[in-house]
Amino acid sequence: MVINFLTYRLLSILIGILYPLYQTYKSIKYQYFDQYHSLLCYWILFSLFQIYELIFDQLISLILPFYYEIKLFFIFWLTYKNVSELLFHHFILICLNKYENDIDYLFNNTINRLTEVFLKFILFIINQQRTMTKAEQVENHGDHIRLKTNFASQSRRLNSTQRK
Repeated sequence: MVINFLTYRLLSILIGILYPLYQTYKSIKYQYFDQYHSLLCYWILFSLFQIYELIFDQLISLILPFYYEIKLFFIFWLTYKNVSELLFHHFILICLNKYENDIDYLFNNTINRLTEVFLKFILFIINQQRTMTKAEQVENHGDHIRLKTNFASQSRRLNSTQRK
């Protein structure tokens, strides 16, 4: 291993994120419509690469020598316009077309379930707040009664001592 993890992360951010980010900015600002397709292909491939890293990075880095160097080379290689388009059209697009309906169902079902859980959680929190507010009102009302009782007993004591 020639480079360590921190050096790899710095270089991968510079090569894989900042440079394409700036290229994307320029293509939007100056309306380079011919670059949109290649940049979108790049961002899709880079996103998939990030998912791959999240899942397999720790395991493969222990097994494969020069792993970080290979990944940096791959990221650098992806930044060339034709490479990302070529990989996208020959590999990713084929897989996505094959499983598109399943992926749509999975995402829609997951989003619907997460929305239901989120709404139930929000309703639970609102109900808890209402319950706590009612409990505080009852408690404060009880304190108010106790204060009146305390004032009444103090007043009686004061009156009884004044009579003597």
